Amino acid sequence: MSPKFTRLSRSAEDYLEAIGHLCRENGKAQVSDVAAMLAVKKPSVTAAVRQLAEEGLITHRPYAPIELTEKGWQYADRVIRAHGILQRFLQEAAGLPAARADEVACHVEHLLSMEEIEEIERRLN
Repeated sequence: MSPKFTRLSRSAEDYLEAIGHLCRENGKAQVSDVAAMLAVKKPSVTAAVRQLAEEGLITHRPYAPIELTEKGWQYADRVIRAHGILQRFLQEAAGLPAARADEVACHVEHLLSMEEIEEIERRLN
């Protein structure tokens, strides 16, 4: 069963998901890399980073890499997992092409609870 989290805004979850991907790939995330990944400006990332740090999900100092806390890793992994489950469902069950399934999963992952997403996964398996 997934840990319980106070649900972040869609935007905050998107930033956390991007940071999670970058930390998995590179061991760290830079503001400029997050901005490039999400196609946003650096000041937007800086504001989101501030909020995520206040939530205890990341640690960040100016000009230093962004690091996920243990709580941040758990939340980021949950969002990344939900996205993957929904993308798989949209491709396998709905027949969407990969790019479209990824795009739609980005929207739907914020609408469903983790329990609902886990039920979709159970039915897929």
